[in-house]
Amino acid sequence: MSLKLATQLLVQKRFVPLFTLLQTGTFNDNALKNALIAMITFEGVIFLDGVPSAMRVPVAGLIFIFPFLLVSAIAGQIADKFDRGHILRWVKRAEVFIMAIAAIGFWMSNIWILAFALGLMGAQSAFFSPTKNAVLPQWLSNKELITGNALLNGFVFVFILVGFIVGLALGGARYLGIGLFITALIGWSASEFCPPAPAPKPNLKINFEPISATWSILKGAFEAPHVLRPMLGIAWFYGLSTIFLTTFPDYVASVMNFEREVLIAILVSSTIAILFGSLTTILIGNLKLWGPESIGLVVIGIVGVSLFTGLLYLIPSPTFTGSDPGTYQNFLADPKMPVFMGSIILASLFNGIFVVPLQAMAQRRAEPAKRARLMSAGAVLLNLFTNITTFTLIGLAALKFPPKAPFLMIVILSIGVAIYSVYRWINPIKYENYVKD
Repeated sequence: MSLKLATQLLVQKRFVPLFTLLQTGTFNDNALKNALIAMITFEGVIFLDGVPSAMRVPVAGLIFIFPFLLVSAIAGQIADKFDRGHILRWVKRAEVFIMAIAAIGFWMSNIWILAFALGLMGAQSAFFSPTKNAVLPQWLSNKELITGNALLNGFVFVFILVGFIVGLALGGARYLGIGLFITALIGWSASEFCPPAPAPKPNLKINFEPISATWSILKGAFEAPHVLRPMLGIAWFYGLSTIFLTTFPDYVASVMNFEREVLIAILVSSTIAILFGSLTTILIGNLKLWGPESIGLVVIGIVGVSLFTGLLYLIPSPTFTGSDPGTYQNFLADPKMPVFMGSIILASLFNGIFVVPLQAMAQRRAEPAKRARLMSAGAVLLNLFTNITTFTLIGLAALKFPPKAPFLMIVILSIGVAIYSVYRWINPIKYENYVKD
């Protein structure tokens, strides 16, 4: 039944345009961001001269994250006031403009223009994220939410993967900008087929002041703890993903001493594992075995993340001792490689299982009239976690902590999340009065 439902969604107008514009935007975000990372880490492009290499990638990541955080609250209000189908169309039109700027940056080999375009993509994504999460329960039924989120979340990691590979492999290549612009046009075209999604609060007065607007939506989220709890779990998912993604480029280059092909192999393996974990929830997510709202799957996921990231911390990493960076063949020949890669793959697989039920949980529980604002609060929390983890990584590097310290940080915090998740599985809270669209 779950596979049949997934197949049906992938041919329906109420889902396919959203799926397409999400994946094209995801590709562009990650290809642009990782082209910058490749230019900074592997191509010797001057960026923040004098800053230690372990700090440059996290700082570059903040260029995307900070604008996202700044305008998320405003975006949530707009998505409750106006038709969400119209908002999605305007968001994708903006992406076409931003990718034109990025194409100029690639053509001129100007890292500062590219950084500016990345910041604009952060702001654009801030409008897309709460709108997507708010509109999904309008276009899907409650029973379809886990399947819809599994498809979106699972395949988004495929496009993250493709964006990673393309960005890291091509770096500052001029024709990458043309490819990103064409992808943005595809996303825009898909958005024009989005069905209507009437605004639940058309008379809402928008607060355009970022700080007070952010405070207001966060206050609203804390007044809805049944929605806040799964959003905090989602925020931790992205926080720990940020730790992996910002740690590995420098870790592979500076600590393990391998070429970028090894980094790509690690990211490919991790992303496919997250995809497999997410899609697994299509098959087993609605089983009664997992209890109300599939909370048991959340437990299985976060316990798996804790165990296998702990193993990654404890085992020695493959390293190459030559004067030049080791090749992919050198990496494969290292006897430490199988356990190292196995730990990454299994931690990633359980990470995919962990997040999908939480996304459906938050969307289902949120009151329709303020769902987008609650989802934008989730985006703020997500980015707060991402910023906190990013600044923590910068701090660990500045204080010269051991290179594996970020993995230990994942383990400690994930164990805390796991303990609470187990408690909620044993003592579930009953939410019987969901407001249905």
